[in-house]
Amino acid sequence: MIIKINILAFVLAGLLLSGCQGGKNIVKVNEPVILSENQLREYNYALTEATKQKLFGNYKQAAALYKKCIEVKPNSDAALFQLSGIYMIGRNLHAAKVLNRKAVELDPDNYWYKIQLSQLYLMTEKPDSAALLYIDIIKRWPEKVEIKYELSRLYFEKGKTKMAIDMLNEIESEKGISETVSMLKEQIYFSEKKYDKAIAELNALIEVAPSDIRFLGVLAELYTTLDRKDEAREAYKRIFEIEPENGIAQLSMAEFYRLDKNTEKQFEYLEIAFVNKTLAVDRKMAVLIELLVDENQFKQNVKEIDSLINILNVLHPGDFRVMTATADYLSKLEKYDEAKEIYNDVLKEQKGNYFIWEQAIFIENILGNTENVYEKCGQALILFPDKPFLYLFHGNAAMQLGKNNEAVSSLEKGLEYVENNITLKVQFYSFLAEAWRNRNQNDKSDRYFEMALQMEPGNIMILNNYGYYLALREGKLELAEKMSRKTIQLEPENPTYLDTYAWILFRSGKLKEAREYMERAIEYGGNEDPDILEHYGDILSEMGNNEEARQYWIKAREMGAESEELNVKIAE
Repeated sequence: MIIKINILAFVLAGLLLSGCQGGKNIVKVNEPVILSENQLREYNYALTEATKQKLFGNYKQAAALYKKCIEVKPNSDAALFQLSGIYMIGRNLHAAKVLNRKAVELDPDNYWYKIQLSQLYLMTEKPDSAALLYIDIIKRWPEKVEIKYELSRLYFEKGKTKMAIDMLNEIESEKGISETVSMLKEQIYFSEKKYDKAIAELNALIEVAPSDIRFLGVLAELYTTLDRKDEAREAYKRIFEIEPENGIAQLSMAEFYRLDKNTEKQFEYLEIAFVNKTLAVDRKMAVLIELLVDENQFKQNVKEIDSLINILNVLHPGDFRVMTATADYLSKLEKYDEAKEIYNDVLKEQKGNYFIWEQAIFIENILGNTENVYEKCGQALILFPDKPFLYLFHGNAAMQLGKNNEAVSSLEKGLEYVENNITLKVQFYSFLAEAWRNRNQNDKSDRYFEMALQMEPGNIMILNNYGYYLALREGKLELAEKMSRKTIQLEPENPTYLDTYAWILFRSGKLKEAREYMERAIEYGGNEDPDILEHYGDILSEMGNNEEARQYWIKAREMGAESEELNVKIAE
């Protein structure tokens, strides 16, 4: 990998400079363009100035000047090549290829022209064309080992593994054993399930560089993958003999034991690694986040994860990454108040970190702190005015606080930033429907409910809410009943959906059916819901069972229902 990066850097540097080496006046074509003295002066000035602008990163000005060069001298391979490079940077790949191919036709002996064209073939998913060009380059410049390596990599990607190995062996015979060649050979052999040959490549590297533990690490992981545990342990033993305090090796050993289902040893090595001051915090955090995200590991190892978090807080006090992970950990344990305090502390220093704002708002919402959600969203929107999540939660909080005008404004603004996320868009439509209903704008409310259902026809919550609101208005009762029936078909034991369906039937005058479904709602948990109890009382009263109805109204009040209307019904 290291050599490959260097190769690319080397190639890119060459591409930037090579086309300028000759503002050549001779063009290799059958009919050369003969320039007048003024044209030649104009051409040379434009080419020099264009190259300068390109080096300064002023690609637009450079492109205009290279076009001027081509206008004066259409067969200027240097200008064609450089303009192609600018198009390549701007991702105008088709135009770049056309220009680059013409430059190669004009000067087929220019190495850098062909290198850039091969890069364009790869960028436009034409690996076969790139391979043919690499073969031509190798014939002309056999000393270019880096191109042989790139060709062998292309062969591997195309499944031509024998040709890839042959080319890599050729490089090895010329230059000796190297990391990039041996590692690619190891990958090829592994892909072919020639595991012994893959191991042999790694051992050859280890023999050349016995003190470089990276290769021993790869070997240990390969043995682990192959379930050759004893050999893996031996490789790790050799690593720790060379570098006893190598943190990455300690993490790798922990992973070995995790795969071996030896949890005790896994966390023993994790603790050793987490205590290791030479191991970067980011490495430790990556492991910790994986443990927090993996539900099975988290549930089974809460105590051990707690120990790791304590180590991080002792060694890295005040590090916002550690604090954030600690808050996430507490959230998973449903210790939301403690998590909230940590997020608030982090926000004092990390106001520009959107992720922290989002997590802090989530926690406030879970805790039911509507005022805090409203305020935090308002603060965050000043810093991040393009985040739809903030508008969604701000609008919802405003609605809960009775600020329905502000809710509509916030939600409609946030909707502008929602792109291809259907679920999020439906959530905005749903909240807007609620907010417009609160403003007694039923037509607008209905429109948003219907827009949401067009996108998600089976959204059970929206079907329920829209149907219930229609029933309250005693409007479109057939539609309301149809929507509500879908919800109880999907969740036949949900007391909320049964209550809505019963209420719609009640509003439609279907008292017997209404009572039947309301009794089912109570059977499945509605006996603890004051709204359901009050609704059942209303149905009983309409059927003439006034005393029984009164008992359910009293129960509703005892369960927390508070309204003047309910008190009047009980008194009567």
